[in-house]
Amino acid sequence: MTNEITFFQNPEGTREEILEATFYALRQHGYADLTISKIGDEFGKSQSLIYHHYDNKDELLVDLLDYMLEQVENQVPLPNQSPEAYIDVIVDEIFGTSNNSDIEFSQAVIELRAQAAHDDDYNRLFRRSDDFIRKQIARVIQAGVDAGAFTVEDPSQTAALFHTVLVGIQAERITSDEDTIDDVRAEFRRYVENCLLSE
Repeated sequence: MTNEITFFQNPEGTREEILEATFYALRQHGYADLTISKIGDEFGKSQSLIYHHYDNKDELLVDLLDYMLEQVENQVPLPNQSPEAYIDVIVDEIFGTSNNSDIEFSQAVIELRAQAAHDDDYNRLFRRSDDFIRKQIARVIQAGVDAGAFTVEDPSQTAALFHTVLVGIQAERITSDEDTIDDVRAEFRRYVENCLLSE
């Protein structure tokens, strides 16, 4: 197993070891073909240890999703700079780099997000995480409005746009080439400069 995803580099305890194995098994086999047996092959220890912690595949995947989204929330940059500088950081985070680690993470998140259409547990976790990220961005945009740096009427609407672009770029990373993402990045920066920042 290769530890390319940063929050799995030093798993602490059996739970995180199982979640790490589940992540890489999901990436290798996909949701539909994933089984506890295949997770056990990646885990390298007895399958009975997995069943000691989880009753079935979906319970395990929901826990993996919860863990992944918590890591994402913990990595949202803190607003410890000016609103303009923070928005630059957020844009950089949205578009980032398309290295193997980013692509693998995006693939897993998009595959699990698809399950939210039919499963309340997945839906609940994505709603919680999405709401957290939008509110964080909205607070910074509101601070920029209060400081006269931004010109938007509804920070929550602007934050929803930022978040929707974030989710869209995750999908683009697994279906499009870098030129497409570069085009979206350039257009989104044009939006920030012309529609968000005060003259």
